[in-house]
Amino acid sequence: MKQVTSQHDVQPDQVGSFTIARAVPNAAVQFVGPIMLLDHLPPKILAAGKIPDPDGSFAHPHRGIATFTYVLDGALTHADSSGGHGTIFAGGVQWMKAGNGIVHDEMIPADLRKRGGRLHSVQFWINLPARNKAEPAEYRPVPAEDLPVVPLPGGRAHLKVLLGAYDGNTAPIPTFSQEFIWHVRVEPMGSVRVALSPELPAAGFLPGQGAVVSGTDVAAHRSFVLGLDGTEVEISNPSVNALDLLLFGGAPIAEPVAMRGPFVMNTEAELTEAFRDFRAGKYGRITYQSETA
Repeated sequence: MKQVTSQHDVQPDQVGSFTIARAVPNAAVQFVGPIMLLDHLPPKILAAGKIPDPDGSFAHPHRGIATFTYVLDGALTHADSSGGHGTIFAGGVQWMKAGNGIVHDEMIPADLRKRGGRLHSVQFWINLPARNKAEPAEYRPVPAEDLPVVPLPGGRAHLKVLLGAYDGNTAPIPTFSQEFIWHVRVEPMGSVRVALSPELPAAGFLPGQGAVVSGTDVAAHRSFVLGLDGTEVEISNPSVNALDLLLFGGAPIAEPVAMRGPFVMNTEAELTEAFRDFRAGKYGRITYQSETA
């Protein structure tokens, strides 16, 4: 059985007008395989008519990584300089390979701004191997109904494959370093075992309530790291409410990392080039589509 080797509190940060909770990196963990960032936007009730219309001021560049966003409640709209556009709703995900450079914007869609409602999401940053950092940018939204949901033994839990694969079920998004992100839901007072590779670093995050992970109590809103020994992790839900848990990880990328702001490259010279290309306008411009409320 894989054991919890460490657990960590989130750190607050400001992203635009929202306060988010940063689970990775933290004081002890810089990478989980290729995954280098996990931000949690806790459930937030948006008041009707109070969110300003997007004006492009949040648009920003990336290079050398993929971003991965999972919407648990509400909706988010994406637009980027490669021509990618899409709105994802509760249960859906969006993946963007920044590759050799992109500018993107993330917005609250018109209907949610107008009517108000609940918004809850997480976003991961995933490092790319050097060969993929040089590729053109790409965007892919995936609605909830296109993501595999795997019933787990015992009938008290299921696993939703957001990225990667589980038990032969694969999400429709490219991977480059065996990266995986799974959403495990355990029914009240239930317990389940999830299979994990003994060769891949893995960690978890509890976005809503605490759990018992392989015998270790992990409080709500904490991330935890699993040891490599063992091929399963046991997740027990002591609550009368359903438990949500994210498991994620992948194979480490055995290449140097040079990171500054939104760019993740392999050398300082490549970082300098990334900033130079952005300032020269080589990442392009976003063409925004008209909204319908």
